[in-house]
Amino acid sequence: MKKRVLYLSYNGMMEPLGASQVLSYVYKLSNTYEYTLLSLEKPADLQNKAEFDLLKSQLSEKGIRWIPISYGESKIGKLLNFFRFTAKVFGIVRKDKLRNIHCRSYITAIPAWFVKKFYPVTYLFDTRNFWFDERADIGSLDRGKFLYKFLKRLEKRLYKKAGGIVILARSGKATVLNNELFRGGDSIKNIEIIPTCVDLDRFVQHKREYKKPITIGYIGTAVGWYDFEKTAITLSKIGEFMDYNFLIFNNDQYNQHAFIKETLSKYQIPSEKYRIEKISFAEMPSRLKEIDISLFYIHPYFSKKASAATKLGELLASGIPVLTNKDVGDHEYYIEQYSVGKIIDFEELDTYNFSEVITPLLNQATSNRCRNLAETYFSLDKGVEKYQEIYERIFKN
Repeated sequence: MKKRVLYLSYNGMMEPLGASQVLSYVYKLSNTYEYTLLSLEKPADLQNKAEFDLLKSQLSEKGIRWIPISYGESKIGKLLNFFRFTAKVFGIVRKDKLRNIHCRSYITAIPAWFVKKFYPVTYLFDTRNFWFDERADIGSLDRGKFLYKFLKRLEKRLYKKAGGIVILARSGKATVLNNELFRGGDSIKNIEIIPTCVDLDRFVQHKREYKKPITIGYIGTAVGWYDFEKTAITLSKIGEFMDYNFLIFNNDQYNQHAFIKETLSKYQIPSEKYRIEKISFAEMPSRLKEIDISLFYIHPYFSKKASAATKLGELLASGIPVLTNKDVGDHEYYIEQYSVGKIIDFEELDTYNFSEVITPLLNQATSNRCRNLAETYFSLDKGVEKYQEIYERIFKN
């Protein structure tokens, strides 16, 4: 008889991130475990009845019971999301007697921790980030105020009471064990590292001819944790040394295309040098063959020590080297140790000869190293095996 698992996600299953970083795992794990999947879905996605019905059918075929909750997008709605989500978790645990909970993120671990006070549940805290410090890094929490200090005490309890903990990066685990996240972190012994993995059967290595001008690619969001302004400045510097085309795949959430165009114009990137496209998650793997090298920056906040960009694994699996910054998860370790790109020090941008930086990366040998690194560290199958090991260790019924 299969063990039953309640999987909690604040990300929607109809979003690219949910499809990539939840469903990819759950589909494979559902061969061994019986899932109830609770997620928050954007209203616009739920209104796409054809896509909704298709996903519901696909999940049902895998024996996965999906319970979507409509995501409130107003200020009050965002506050109510948490309480509605928590109430639903309580209801499922009480009615269906589910005792094993996989919490994807801090905000889903809080209901599980609370439920644990009333029912004999075990939860896997799949952290994804240092969420309270992320809020502080962007200014929505003040590290000197009571609320932040209260949440940090709660954070310690979330870790202490978890049956198991997953962190995306070695640097994130070290931050906990070195007592940098909270005092007493060195006593936590059940932390496992599983980076954001990629389906290597979908994201495949394409043979490239590396014709001139080269194609520099930008994948995904250009706002939030990503510093697109630094990307534009770096592009302007690259243009001083070599000719290029800039290809951007972005879903245009929050009117990003307008922001991207304004930023590129600000740094005098001619419109004929770039192209912006909105493509689906299904299209992404085949379209990556058009890119020779990728460029992106992530704000190197304290909270980013626990990060692992989803796009990194997808790019490497596709044989694409990466230009990015340090102090974000294990990015620097992967890129420098395995020679699959270049860590760019933005403060020293004027010291780079970008022809000498980029040209040695545009060859089959580098592409092969990218793919080999992805197979070693970012394989979805290896990630699934690791989750299965954790499940077997901490989930008892």
